[in-house]
Amino acid sequence: MKTFQEYLDATLEALKKKVVFRGGKKVVLKKTDKKGFKVVGGKEVKMDAKEKMNRKKAAKKAAMKRKSGAAAAAKKRAKSMKKRRGM
Repeated sequence: MKTFQEYLDATLEALKKKVVFRGGKKVVLKKTDKKGFKVVGGKEVKMDAKEKMNRKKAAKKAAMKRKSGAAAAAKKRAKSMKKRRGM
């Protein structure tokens, strides 16, 4: 027997429409909010284990790269703010 929340999740449309602007044009994307799922051809499909692991690795790698560049960006920002105050 499903709970009421599970029933609602099953009946409600899981795909959400998101409006983004690319190259000055409005594009409507379909996004999913379910964990472990992706959108293929306008439908929600479950990701296989290999893809999940690859995405997890890529996310960690990207986070490390962002963190390493953040200190340099903060230094540059502080320097430019100092210059602005001096004007």
